Amino acid sequence: MTKMKIDFKFFGYQILGVLIIWLGMTFFYGELKPSGVLIYYVVTSWLLFLIVLAVKQFLRERREED
Repeated sequence: MTKMKIDFKFFGYQILGVLIIWLGMTFFYGELKPSGVLIYYVVTSWLLFLIVLAVKQFLRERREED
């Protein structure tokens, strides 16, 4: 079974896109309704998850080079 190699750019672009959305929501956090706050926490969790996956991929690629 072959492993699918995911390019590091894939995570970078997703992080950049979600980060822009997250920054916009952070700017207007005080005006968010309860459902908006829930969405804010979901976006925050997704952003942190993507960062963890990107770091993991970076370390994996670095280990394979050695």
